[in-house]
Amino acid sequence: MGANDFMAKPINWPILGHRARYVLRAAESVRVQKALEARQAAIVRAIPDMLFTLRGDGMILDAKAGAGRRDAIQPRLFIGRRVADVLPAGLAEQLDDNLRRALADGMLQALVLTLPVDGQDRHYEARLARSSQDQVIAVVRDITREKQNEEKIRRLAYYDPLTGMPNRQHFVERLEQELHRSARERRKLALLFLDLDGFKRINDTLGHDTGDVVLREVALRLKEKLRVSDIVSRPGADEPSPPLHLARLGGDEFVIALPSLEDARAAIQIAQRVRSALARPFRAEDAEVSIGASIGIAMYPEDGTDAATLLKHADTAMYHAKERGRNNWQMYSEDLTHQAVERLKLENDIRKGLERGEFVLHYQPIVDTADSRIVGVEALLRWQHPERGLLEPSAFIPVAEESGLIIPLGHRALDAACAQGAAWQRAGIAPARIAVNLSGSQLRMPDFTHGLMALLAHHGLDAGRLVLELTEGLVMDGDPAIAAELHRLRAAGVHFALDDFGIGYSSIAHLKRLPIGSLKIDRSFVHGLFDNPNDAGITTAILAMARHLGLDVVAEGVETAAERDFLREAGCRTMQGYLFSPPRPAAEMETLLRDALREPA
Repeated sequence: MGANDFMAKPINWPILGHRARYVLRAAESVRVQKALEARQAAIVRAIPDMLFTLRGDGMILDAKAGAGRRDAIQPRLFIGRRVADVLPAGLAEQLDDNLRRALADGMLQALVLTLPVDGQDRHYEARLARSSQDQVIAVVRDITREKQNEEKIRRLAYYDPLTGMPNRQHFVERLEQELHRSARERRKLALLFLDLDGFKRINDTLGHDTGDVVLREVALRLKEKLRVSDIVSRPGADEPSPPLHLARLGGDEFVIALPSLEDARAAIQIAQRVRSALARPFRAEDAEVSIGASIGIAMYPEDGTDAATLLKHADTAMYHAKERGRNNWQMYSEDLTHQAVERLKLENDIRKGLERGEFVLHYQPIVDTADSRIVGVEALLRWQHPERGLLEPSAFIPVAEESGLIIPLGHRALDAACAQGAAWQRAGIAPARIAVNLSGSQLRMPDFTHGLMALLAHHGLDAGRLVLELTEGLVMDGDPAIAAELHRLRAAGVHFALDDFGIGYSSIAHLKRLPIGSLKIDRSFVHGLFDNPNDAGITTAILAMARHLGLDVVAEGVETAAERDFLREAGCRTMQGYLFSPPRPAAEMETLLRDALREPA
């Protein structure tokens, strides 16, 4: 019936009460104990981790699988076996050591075990706690997924997702380590900073997906072709070759660190290998593209003793390589830093000059030598610098192009030229056409055509009086969007001339598909007419070609009567140069135009 105690008659009534209270307390204790055991059993059933009971000698006494989990290992198969029998030797020793400490100290012990299971490594976290004098409970959790996620996060933090190469953060950390080692070994280190030439054109014309394909192929070629083992010889025959660290910093910029060097020769060989590796055209979907690489080289310790300084100086040398024609390498020197500082100062001065209105237009007449009429003028940008005086475009246009300031500069020139041309038009002294140089950056601006037509309408200048002078590089770009923009402007009445013709690589096919109305023979050919037979031959060939294509020709830089006469006999009537007039401010040009009108026909 459930009785668990008794008293014999006769009843000792004073003791009965004490015995009853004792029985009730005992029953309550049993109830609480059973509830606790049931709760603990429920917790064990709900825990997703595996539970092991181990004896001090490493014997596995009991094991339970995690609730709701299908682990790669089956805990029940380990019951009755020792740790040394189920784990590799190194892991078994590690677990035994933690088991002894848990028993001795009664403190929680935790360790991570990596086990080969079904052909792949799986990671487990084991937490050990003493449960009795000679037993330990081990809670074991499979943390493989967490480890995989940690690795993904680490790769996102330290590797470029597009190419799989180390990123800037990872590279800088490795570079600092290599610099410390180079300092200890008293050896040199080379840092190569390379930027892809022509990559922006690929992105702009073929799209970013094609650009990504090219970047991945570049990374693959660099990894495959750059082998330092056969370039750098170590002093000891048994010493391993020094590591070569590659990274993508972002965009189309890559870096290479080459430690443990005797001198810069290995860095130069690596630079040459980079150029060779990238020389072959890249196949991206249906397109075949070619690129080069401008490479800057900085050396430790001569050019810097920390990662930031070396990167900055290698970057400076890379820009110098671009200035020297691209697709070459250049070593860093202190002069380059001075040039970079001067370039930055010039860029800031250009910004201030734009704000202060220091940029002005001078005008040079274009003359028909048959009757000496001024048939046009070319608007030439000048900078009235507060400290350096009047500067010609060669002193500031290259920096303006690099910094993007050519956009506001070019707009300022177009606006001023249209305003001046309209003023001469209203005064009845306007030349037939006014020519303005146009940069590719301006033409690529969104809605350039609409903006230019708005300028013409605002000032009241006839579109047929405006000539935009294009560079050969812009014409050879082959961008269909640029061609469409030129045709829209030509349909509106604007004329186009190809400036400095002959010094680049113009294609007749490009001339035919674009609305080019005239060619301007570069002054270098004009000046060499009597000193260099080739210049004379090129000039007459340009004139013959233009005649067959129905193009007008203007000879630039004519300074002597002999040059004028040669060109005229060769069939070129229209010229400009100091023989006729230097570039003049607007007021002086206006006087020249008025005087030309007063001269008898």
